[in-house]
Amino acid sequence: SYDRMGGRSALRCATVIASRLSSTETTAATASNKIHPDVILSGIQPTGVPHLGNYYGAIRPWLKIQKDRSSTPFFLGIADMHAISLGPIPADKFRHDVFHMAASLMAAGIDPSATVLFRMSTIPEIAQLSWILSSLQTENKLKRLPQYKEKSNRFARSGVPLGLLTYPVLQAADVLAFRATHVPVGADQAQHVNLLTDLAQSANSAWNEELFPVPTAMISPHARIKSLRAPQQKMSKSDSSERGRINITDDADSILDKIRKAQTDSIPEIEYNPGRRTAVSNLIDLLAAVRETTPEEVVTDCKEFNTVQLKDALAAETEVLIAPIRNRYETIIKDPKEVYRILEANEEKARATVAETMKIVLKAVGFR
Repeated sequence: SYDRMGGRSALRCATVIASRLSSTETTAATASNKIHPDVILSGIQPTGVPHLGNYYGAIRPWLKIQKDRSSTPFFLGIADMHAISLGPIPADKFRHDVFHMAASLMAAGIDPSATVLFRMSTIPEIAQLSWILSSLQTENKLKRLPQYKEKSNRFARSGVPLGLLTYPVLQAADVLAFRATHVPVGADQAQHVNLLTDLAQSANSAWNEELFPVPTAMISPHARIKSLRAPQQKMSKSDSSERGRINITDDADSILDKIRKAQTDSIPEIEYNPGRRTAVSNLIDLLAAVRETTPEEVVTDCKEFNTVQLKDALAAETEVLIAPIRNRYETIIKDPKEVYRILEANEEKARATVAETMKIVLKAVGFR
């Protein structure tokens, strides 16, 4: 879940949803992974406190992995190197956002004794591997990726940052540096996963050695959560209105206020029709997500509701979900030294894993 380049958006990289394999699993991945032990890796960009879109799309699936796949190594990276792909960020804001993302993940239930939570910038070998992989990639392929097409237009006058073009190669390096076998992604990231698997196969072929597993993509089953104020767009930190998103540390009054002022339409009855009634359908998706059920079941349960009653039910159930996370978060941020101690301890584990990969890669390439 690389959540900044597309919230700022996402490779939502590397998670297994329960133990169910995705339909995107390939024969090549199956054959390759027979000689590689299972490893799960995911990442999220440091945007400060996550919102509900991040929670339902990435964090909650990670919690299920942490519980259901406890015997499988699970690396969860704060993708701070990726965060500067569109240009520099003021250092104080950057450090603030990294710290609060780490604290939020712990508050949401990520257990650093079970999941290796780390900052990717503390492992320079990832950037080294990204450079090696770039020798296998072409400019034309990278320019065809939807994220590049979406973001590059804003730089028409100043020129496109190189980081935006090469960002998917760095994402691939994250996964391959840990020789991860499983990668969860959003449906909009299928082309990035194709690039990742192509790079793994190309590297194995180029150096005639089984350097990397061919990762298996896992597609999140959850609907993409949309903005409360502009339901045609996904919920995002880049939304100009704070009321468009619910952060996982919002208090009860903020949650109620944002949901009551969420966009609806002039029809009071509840109906799930994303094409015709986008705003009301978004509220139904949110209630289905908090209940971990389907939109159809929500409509059945709420058939007597009007849209005002739907909003009140959504606000109440969202507060029940968020309250314990908020309380843990308030406790965690009171001790920044402990947060950094945990990160640094986990970063030692992550570096050791990547060091083993790079010994093999550097020898295969000829650098050692």
